[in-house]
Amino acid sequence: MILEHVGVSLLNTGDLSIEDIVQYAQEAESLGYEGFWVGEGDGKESFAVLAIVAARTTRIHLGTGDVNFYSRTPTLLAMGAATVSRISGGRFIHYGIGTGGGGWMEVAHGIALDRPLQRARETVDILRGLLNPQGDEKLVAPIDGLPSDLVLAGYSDQRFSYRGQVYGLYECRLREGPLETPPRIYLSALGPKMIALSARIADGVVSNGLSEASYYRYQQIFQREATAVGRNPKDVKLFTLTMTTADESDESLSALRRCLTYFFGAPHFYPVMEASGYGPEAREILAVWRREGILSASRLVTDEMMAKFAVVGSLEQRRQRMRWMLDRDIYPILYPVFRQGHVKEDCFTIMRSVAQYLKEPVSSSSSLKSE
Repeated sequence: MILEHVGVSLLNTGDLSIEDIVQYAQEAESLGYEGFWVGEGDGKESFAVLAIVAARTTRIHLGTGDVNFYSRTPTLLAMGAATVSRISGGRFIHYGIGTGGGGWMEVAHGIALDRPLQRARETVDILRGLLNPQGDEKLVAPIDGLPSDLVLAGYSDQRFSYRGQVYGLYECRLREGPLETPPRIYLSALGPKMIALSARIADGVVSNGLSEASYYRYQQIFQREATAVGRNPKDVKLFTLTMTTADESDESLSALRRCLTYFFGAPHFYPVMEASGYGPEAREILAVWRREGILSASRLVTDEMMAKFAVVGSLEQRRQRMRWMLDRDIYPILYPVFRQGHVKEDCFTIMRSVAQYLKEPVSSSSSLKSE
């Protein structure tokens, strides 16, 4: 079924109650969606949400898209993944990790976005070392303060030692052991350097606001970097948070314009804008935002921009955009953009609407115009 290659997410888990989130995940499961994904930001803590959802669903796969690797150590990230995996019977298979956004790390966590590429590499190494029953052995250098003959290479009785530039582990293990079904690890990536690293070491990339132009740039990087380390580029899977609205009303489209204003105005999204031919527009939107505020800046987000970076238009136009992604082995993760005061209503409407128009072909005359 077509929905076996589509996931659902929430703009922010802080926008709904736990009961609403559980209901959302349960309905996604009943509709046939492949995965339920959560982000974090300033919402609810991701592993706690996934644990509750895991206990109250039976089939749907679970994922993060993403959790940051600055406010948690790699070992704590491994513990969170292992806990949710065991609660869900191995259904936690999508593990998206990332920087969490430079501004957010500094403002909310008081953490500088230091050495993101190195931290990403070491976090992936350690997660695999702790979660996978077998993996590449790591020859580690002596750890300061410990006798060199005690530092082992790779595994000993399912223990793992690692010496990186950021993290060092000595004979570490999870008490319950590695997972029989460890999650696949994806890096949240927008810039070419993180995408290149993903192609070399990760199982996939979680993107946001994917356009056709940025898709082809990703594929070029996958081809070059995966091939360079002896990987098949097709083994690097591409996931994308896919913004969409409940209808085509002025209120819904205004909400999308505001959402895309954040997208255009955030420096870490600039590589996507530049790859898609909107570099100058992104700089102008940011300048107006800083000078006049977000409402003025949102007026610069055109219908063409919305069609480029979100799933909008008639039912047929939406279906065609989603099919374009699915035909290229891109996994869309629904990213509902809702009207103020209509969070639950719009999130559920979007999930149901996408399920319907993907399962049932619609005519080009169909539309989502709000009455």
